[in-house]
Amino acid sequence: MESYKLYNGNIELIFDKDKHIYRVGDKIIYGVTSATGILDKPALMYWAVNQAIGFLDKALKPGLVIDELNKPKLLAEAKTIHRKKKDEAADIGTAVHNYLETYIKAKINWEEPPDMPVNEQVKKGIIAFVKWAKENKVQFISSERKVYSKEHEYAGTLDMEAIVNGKLAVVDFKTSKGIYPEYFIQTAAYAKALQEETGNKYKEVWILRIPKDGTDFGYAKNSNLDFYFESFLGCLSNYRRKMWEKANKIEEMKILINNSVKKGV
Repeated sequence: MESYKLYNGNIELIFDKDKHIYRVGDKIIYGVTSATGILDKPALMYWAVNQAIGFLDKALKPGLVIDELNKPKLLAEAKTIHRKKKDEAADIGTAVHNYLETYIKAKINWEEPPDMPVNEQVKKGIIAFVKWAKENKVQFISSERKVYSKEHEYAGTLDMEAIVNGKLAVVDFKTSKGIYPEYFIQTAAYAKALQEETGNKYKEVWILRIPKDGTDFGYAKNSNLDFYFESFLGCLSNYRRKMWEKANKIEEMKILINNSVKKGV
């Protein structure tokens, strides 16, 4: 369990890292990523399909005989190849993310940054980030900061808080194939919670796309925080309803089981 004092020490936010659950007192506080996870993500479906097609395109060479043994094997591998690719990308993304957290904190504390990783893919992503930071006159403020909204009761962990080109901003790191609208919904939620706590006015949110090979670094910024925050509140409301319905179904099942036991069914 991790404990964080927010709002000048008046709020204690508890974070269970293993279960990825936030609490304030005895109450579970829903996370930003959980709430935005309710959104439909068609790009992921198309990506998964393309991974299967790409695998079969390489495996089904001209002249290959399809028999009773290799057909189910090929289909099984095609069915799960997207998970393998996702895990590989996640490993590299995690390595980049972990380095950047240490790097940013070192810069904030005027310390020497950590040694550059040996892995070439991880290194390329980091070099791209450092180049972006220099070109946009970035002044680091915080990294991996926990945020909590008392008004709307949600919590989360932002990647970076910084002044970018003279504007106070929240920055999020992604290792996806593209930059999607739901990313701005997520970062706007972080910015609004932080604004509620500190009273500071956040002007922009940035999405930094740091792909696993580091060769196609991209970014996007947005200043329409109010619009995306309204979308987030809609996600949060729907997610709460979903969790309420799930809890009710579990409770109904418990009652049915207890009644069956009492009747000796």
